[in-house]
Amino acid sequence: MVVFVGIPSYNRARVLGLCLRSFLGSKLVRGFIVVADSVSASEAELYVKAIKEVEDAGFEVIHDMRIGRRGSVRARNRIFEIARENLVLDDVIIQYEDDYLYPGDKSLEGALQWLRNESVGIVGGRRINLRKRRIDPDFALNVPYLADMLTRVTGFIVLNMEHGPREVEYTTHLIAMKLRIVNLGIKYDESYGGTGYREESDLQRQVRKFGYRIVFEPRFYVYHLAVEEGGDRYSDLEDRMYWKWRNHTYFMNKWQYPITKKILGYTILTTYALLNGPAAIRGIVKAVRNKT
Repeated sequence: MVVFVGIPSYNRARVLGLCLRSFLGSKLVRGFIVVADSVSASEAELYVKAIKEVEDAGFEVIHDMRIGRRGSVRARNRIFEIARENLVLDDVIIQYEDDYLYPGDKSLEGALQWLRNESVGIVGGRRINLRKRRIDPDFALNVPYLADMLTRVTGFIVLNMEHGPREVEYTTHLIAMKLRIVNLGIKYDESYGGTGYREESDLQRQVRKFGYRIVFEPRFYVYHLAVEEGGDRYSDLEDRMYWKWRNHTYFMNKWQYPITKKILGYTILTTYALLNGPAAIRGIVKAVRNKT
């Protein structure tokens, strides 16, 4: 079981360098699939330097770098394409963000144990924020059973990122899966735009349609730098809320959620906007006017 880490990155070469260096000394991770976009040749050179550093340390790096911006969803699909071309069925892909730090091999052992179970398609883990996020924190309710129940009732993801291991409908952006799951034809739906909100939910729905289980394993974790500058994520709350509303609407319509769950989901988003001031409210109004 060979482990590769897939990392999309946009215009954050120095942040990616921190992420890659955190793996130095790992005995479980063989290499990385890096899909990196940048706005300038100088930034692209920094990506090359960051990659060369871990290659010199003995890691294999398969990369696709270009000037421009393909977006986080397309970048993740490119990671899947590269994985299909270069990995074998029992190899494992860990989906990372460029501002995650690897805590060491102990943090990965629980996920690999679950993936030996043929019924498990995805193992999700915890993200431990190293600073409080100023914009758009996760919807976390770390109460046993309650968060999972609210997710089922509302169709809106309310995360419990502490208790487990347990089977869940949706997990975090930190996921591990075997290449055999990717080879089923799953991919990120590129109709999700902007912040990419709910594209992970969509992918996990696809995996469940094939009859596989999704397991949350709290022993599988990363440290999250929670960088809010640069990258593919919008730093303006108005834009973030627009894309949340727009993508949430697309997700619920695509998967034919009943009107009751749509109303509950929109209520949660609207309440979040009311708690976060005028900019968030303007984002939702913009989304409604654009007939999302």
